[in-house]
Amino acid sequence: MKHTDSARRFSILPWPKGAKGGKSGTCMAGCTMLLLLLLLCSPSGLLARPRSLRVAIPGTLPSLVGESRKYTLTALSIEGTLNGTDLRFLREMAGRDYHRQSTAGRLRTLDLSRATFAPGGEAYIDKDGPQHVAGGPLTLPPFAFRECLLEKIVLPERMDTLGTGAFEYSALRSIRIPEGSVVMGWAFNRCENLEKVEMPQHLAELGQNCFRDCGSLGSLRFHDVEYLPYHAFEEATGLEEIVVDGTLLHVDGWFCHSCPRLRRIEFAGVVLTTGGQPIASRCPQLREIIFSGISLPMGFGSVEDCPLMERCSVTGYVMRSADEQFIPYSHSIGNVSPGRVRELLQGMSKYFESSRLKNAWSSRLFDRGNIAYNLACILALKGLKDEALEMLGKSVEQGYAQYRHARQDSDLDILHGDARFLWLLGQMEETWKREYDYLNVLRHAPAYASRPLADAPAFTYAPPSDPELLRVRQYFRLDSIAGGGDEISQMKRIMYWLHDEIPHDGSGGFPDHTPRNAIDLHKACKARERGLNCRGLALVLSEMYLAMGWPARAITCQPRRYSSDPDCHVITVVWSRDLQKWVWMDPSFAAFVTDENGLLLHPGEVRQRLIDGRQLVLNEDANWNHRSRQTKEEYLENYMAKNLYYLSAYLHGRFGVETPDRNREDYYTLAPEGTEAPNRPALSDEAWFWQAPAE
Repeated sequence: MKHTDSARRFSILPWPKGAKGGKSGTCMAGCTMLLLLLLLCSPSGLLARPRSLRVAIPGTLPSLVGESRKYTLTALSIEGTLNGTDLRFLREMAGRDYHRQSTAGRLRTLDLSRATFAPGGEAYIDKDGPQHVAGGPLTLPPFAFRECLLEKIVLPERMDTLGTGAFEYSALRSIRIPEGSVVMGWAFNRCENLEKVEMPQHLAELGQNCFRDCGSLGSLRFHDVEYLPYHAFEEATGLEEIVVDGTLLHVDGWFCHSCPRLRRIEFAGVVLTTGGQPIASRCPQLREIIFSGISLPMGFGSVEDCPLMERCSVTGYVMRSADEQFIPYSHSIGNVSPGRVRELLQGMSKYFESSRLKNAWSSRLFDRGNIAYNLACILALKGLKDEALEMLGKSVEQGYAQYRHARQDSDLDILHGDARFLWLLGQMEETWKREYDYLNVLRHAPAYASRPLADAPAFTYAPPSDPELLRVRQYFRLDSIAGGGDEISQMKRIMYWLHDEIPHDGSGGFPDHTPRNAIDLHKACKARERGLNCRGLALVLSEMYLAMGWPARAITCQPRRYSSDPDCHVITVVWSRDLQKWVWMDPSFAAFVTDENGLLLHPGEVRQRLIDGRQLVLNEDANWNHRSRQTKEEYLENYMAKNLYYLSAYLHGRFGVETPDRNREDYYTLAPEGTEAPNRPALSDEAWFWQAPAE
């Protein structure tokens, strides 16, 4: 029998079978009452009131409790500021010491609603090395109560962060998450007794694997959430239902993964933005995904390895999805009342009025201008003209600049002819020319430095005799892929082969727990039937070229507004000995670029020709996953014109150049002189960046 509180434990004292009062009944009732009084009065009894302590000076909790009560108290309430010494002592009271060994501690209930934390004192746990309190006053330190026997804890009403693994492997049964907090990854990992989690009205972020192996936790209901990341719910073994009934700013693709009992997901509130297509993967019991609220255009459009899931149910309104067959959407918003739309506006106001969002990822992912524009469309479709114009004004304030689209958008027909609408279109056009006409932005970029740098470090490239590169050559059978013919034709064949072998997946990231080298990435992609993002494909192609004896490196191409536009592109450049120059090879789009005479170009040359207005030729068969053809206008004059503002690369081309512990000082950026580059070190010497490799 499971018991969730002390009162339920008294159910093990039954009334004698068949008793109807009389002496035996009176005796039993008296004994029960006597036992109840003893438990209530006992300092260490099951129903003892929490002992309250005020910690005026951090580090003094051990002296306030005393050794005599250290292992007898079962309930404790603390007011004041705690440091590492106090947290170390609390852990011992709750059954685990600094070395994570068992103690005789009996503390099961802890009230920290009036407590804060401060740096200083001893290390409180040895987990991946000594852990010290290092966060702010409203940050619960990482692994704070890992493996402790606490069953109930009351946290402050508002907190900034619940640290990584804060409660993992603990005996926690229920918890209320504080308002506005970021819950870091693995926070409740392996809390096998955890049955109830009460979410706040506003949750900033839920980290990855928070509820991994929580077998007793059957359902979770969220309200307003800023960010649910990739694999937020992974191996959540007890989870059967997830409901979000508030405003969800952004949810990544694959946010549910390998949840064996998950049956149902419902978005009952407002979904503003999403990641890539798969909503969930490897959830064998998932059979229902419902959109009962309002969802703006989203990238969602599928699931993976969810055999019972055929199609989403839309009972609310979905503006647009990546796959209409899986998430049906309609331009009709008739089933959403004007009152419901006004509620949506009220719920959104705090995000537009706030000077910042709580965490960095949400700030990057949440495009307020685009969201406000879509909300204006919904208002216009409902006939709320004044409200639509007000929201359209907010979109312009937040930087929305797609004036051509707005001028032709039938959703805004009700606004056409209104002087306020025409004025807003003019504001959009001005912003577009200044910020989003990427050719114009590139042409107004500052020049590179006029003088070469004498002491700039040289780029180096591992030779094909390198043992790891020999493995790459043999593993891929590169000689067979490259075939006969001249050097350039061999380079193209290898690029085309990789393009066909591993599809481009811009939202999928890298395979989990996989070293970033050509062999391991290829094995993981084939085993898991998945693709790679542009960075992964460029790294693989670079190593394949190095293995063939051609100097090569992956080049990260980033926009001027990199802080607000996280979209970049990574391609490969390879040194042609026949041409004595670098050439552009893009495995994501099977693309290369030439001049009007057919001479292959490198990114620096393409950049300069875009600035000068000289002719560029994109190969006719450039494509995305053989689904859509790439054009010079879209690929070069728009997408790459945006992303050729800053160029970055590793100084040393080699096998496995990008690892989780890579040295960022080895990563250099070519930046227009006087600009604030996204990566350091940054230099403005163009000749240095495109120097010929040493032979």
